[in-house]
Amino acid sequence: MSAAAPLGLYVHVPYCSVRCSYCDFYLVPAAGRDLEGYVAALCREIDAAGEAWGGRAADSVHFGGGTPSLLAPPLVGRILAALSGTFRLARDGEIALEANPEDVRPDRLGALRDLGVNRLTLGVQALDDRVLGLLRRPHGAAQALRAVEAALTSGIRSIGVDLILGLPGQESREALAGIERLAGTPGEGRRGIEHVSLYLLEIHPRTRLGREVALGRVAPMGDDAAAGLYEEAADLLESLGFEHYEISNFARTGHRSRHNMKYWTDEEYLGFGPSAHSYAAGRRWSNAADLRAYLESAGRAARQEDSQPAAGRAAEALFAGLRLAEGVDLGTLRGRYGEGLPGPSDPAVAGLLEAGLLVLSGPRLRLTRRGRLVSNEVFERLLS
Repeated sequence: MSAAAPLGLYVHVPYCSVRCSYCDFYLVPAAGRDLEGYVAALCREIDAAGEAWGGRAADSVHFGGGTPSLLAPPLVGRILAALSGTFRLARDGEIALEANPEDVRPDRLGALRDLGVNRLTLGVQALDDRVLGLLRRPHGAAQALRAVEAALTSGIRSIGVDLILGLPGQESREALAGIERLAGTPGEGRRGIEHVSLYLLEIHPRTRLGREVALGRVAPMGDDAAAGLYEEAADLLESLGFEHYEISNFARTGHRSRHNMKYWTDEEYLGFGPSAHSYAAGRRWSNAADLRAYLESAGRAARQEDSQPAAGRAAEALFAGLRLAEGVDLGTLRGRYGEGLPGPSDPAVAGLLEAGLLVLSGPRLRLTRRGRLVSNEVFERLLS
């Protein structure tokens, strides 16, 4: 990996106004919190990173969370100024921010655009008020649609939405109609969204939804029905001009997520904030998921080194790359991680090729459409 390759920079904002019923991420309630104090700690961590990484080029910045749109634009500006002071941000780089519909207002969008934010992802999740209520989302379908429309007219270059499929009580017909409404071919003089992330619901036992399911109070969509809905949604988006470039992600030409591509192609990135992960110079580490300690140490977060052997890191790189439509170059990965990775003649690979779950084109190995539906099973067989 070339030391000159541009970094990706991730900024974690751990605050949310409410915890959604399905969410298992590390977060803290936003009410009464000192967001300015948090940004000050972030900026100190970014400044300190200059000791090891100062002057490195970076071509993507991603504000994730949590809910980054809870930060007022001046606070986003302070973080971007700190990043610009430590790294060489590309003039044509991607600056992305995740937002909830209830935080989207024209004045805020204009201020973010003027700061250089050129990619906005809205956490719509669904366009069914009954389902949104079950998820404890702090917005309704009408508010989500207004937020999308405001974003599309804001001048921000790339607008995307996150959606969840397989939700309890979700009707397939309504879900597909919602996707078409959000992503349909723009009419004359009307812009359409450029990116859609489609996620199948994962139920975690420690969440409110997980407990409701365990008690039999709600029932998620069956696996076969959810998989069928996913395939129908994928077909619909492709018919509307979207490229299905990653298992869960669809983009119009030129609107792939540059930052997320770094994760899927085994490129380097640095993360800032509690629970943020980093990968650079052959090392992987994460900040402790402890906001109080992070603030008390003024951004000098306790780090946890990834001590897994090289074989584990190689497997992660293989599986992340296989999520992409173009797959992975086995020769490149084997050159980076050694012969521990399976080659084209490996029995596990040969068996998956014969089963029609993988296809090999020259050095590139990729999932077939059928393999994409059972990707976890494919990865388990490759691990063996």
